[in-house]
Amino acid sequence: MSAFKPADPNALLRTVLRETESEVLAFDTATLRILAVNAAAARNLGHPQTHLRDMRLDDCLAANEAAMLASRLARDMAGPARRIALRAHCRRRDGSLYPVAVRIVPTGDDGQRLWIARDLSGREAARLAMTQSPPDLRAVVAHIPGMAYQVLRKPDGSTTLRYVSAQSARLLGIKAASLRARPERFFDLILDEDKPDYLTRLAAAGGVPMSFNWEGRIWLKAWHDVKWVNLRVSRRETPEGTIWDGIMLNVTHSREADAEIRRSRAQLAALAAHVETAKEQERLNLAREVHDDLGGNLAAIKIGLSGLLRRLPGDQTALIERTAYLDNVVDQTIEATHRIAASLRPPVLDFGIVSALEWQIERFGHTTGMACTLDAPATPIPLGTDAAIAVFRIVQEALTNVAKHARASRVKVGLALDGDTLVVRVTDNGQGIAAKPPRNGSGFGVLGMTERAAALGGELIVEAAPRRGTQVRLRVPLAPGK
Repeated sequence: MSAFKPADPNALLRTVLRETESEVLAFDTATLRILAVNAAAARNLGHPQTHLRDMRLDDCLAANEAAMLASRLARDMAGPARRIALRAHCRRRDGSLYPVAVRIVPTGDDGQRLWIARDLSGREAARLAMTQSPPDLRAVVAHIPGMAYQVLRKPDGSTTLRYVSAQSARLLGIKAASLRARPERFFDLILDEDKPDYLTRLAAAGGVPMSFNWEGRIWLKAWHDVKWVNLRVSRRETPEGTIWDGIMLNVTHSREADAEIRRSRAQLAALAAHVETAKEQERLNLAREVHDDLGGNLAAIKIGLSGLLRRLPGDQTALIERTAYLDNVVDQTIEATHRIAASLRPPVLDFGIVSALEWQIERFGHTTGMACTLDAPATPIPLGTDAAIAVFRIVQEALTNVAKHARASRVKVGLALDGDTLVVRVTDNGQGIAAKPPRNGSGFGVLGMTERAAALGGELIVEAAPRRGTQVRLRVPLAPGK
């Protein structure tokens, strides 16, 4: 049987130095020379381990603490070796200090001891934050543009408004202490029109006042003023009970700005609708003048030239050719007149939106060479005159965008009735909206289509087609009473 072999104390020390997360230094008690050091100590102190083994322990301490440690160790050496616990500040290589909790432990060799230190920097920072944060937080709360408050519901179900910031006097005209004593005073300020909504939120919150998100108006009698206020809260559970941390903000200016934006938007939409109506009326007048006046005059010239051509002597060959040429020019001009009049206001619109779109699609396909189809219901579509013109112009603009940007070979226009709404879809198989070139300031086509749709109380969406390409989807209400 082999004899028991005691463990190597130096190997045990090396293991402790390697595995522990604390800062460990072995040092000579008499000279304070560092004999060994682990990686954690070297990392915190900022010195390589080899350099630390050439240093003294007091080189790694605050200057005023090094002498105190040497004196204490000297007193301890006079008696039996024992453990020492203390607080100190270690000095890094860059001169900065950090707090540590230290245990000095004898190793069994009277000449050596272990310095085992635990870094307290995190704990010290937390302590300072706890010490300094209340006044800091009070300063933050005192400068926010609103009233901070805190509602507590205790485990027994009772509720209190346990904190209200001083801004309550400026926001509500009620001092913080008065509002805490009688939280229902806030409800008394709410306008009668907004009280039902507040009471609904209150019931959903279990009857705990000001414990929910809400926005409404209050009447300040002393100032003869109406304010919009916004309540925002967050909830948390504590040993005391449920706490709602809230802030009440005066949002009157933003509300007024939003209302002004909506009014301006409505006015711009009305103006755009008026401009479009005036433009369509002007197009109609121009089309009539071009067709009736200019077309009538051209027809008269055509009749005159034809009569002149019949009366010319047969031997006047040059004159006959010249008159025939002018007659042909008049024919081309009459055709151009019809084309211009149709572009200004297609006569087929008088026969309904389906006939107008059939004419437009046939013309578009002939001009671009794309395959164009129209899918429309067999039953008449009850659209008012203005709505029919707007739908026609929107489809016309959508087809123009396809020709300019889509690089498509096929386009489909579909009309469908959905209750009291007409749904129009213009779908191409082109490169899609993501690949289209960005607008350079002149591409107002989609904006114009959107405004036309909005003026009719409708909606226009430009999106990727289900398979490939782009789809313009328009929803327009049908004529009332149809």
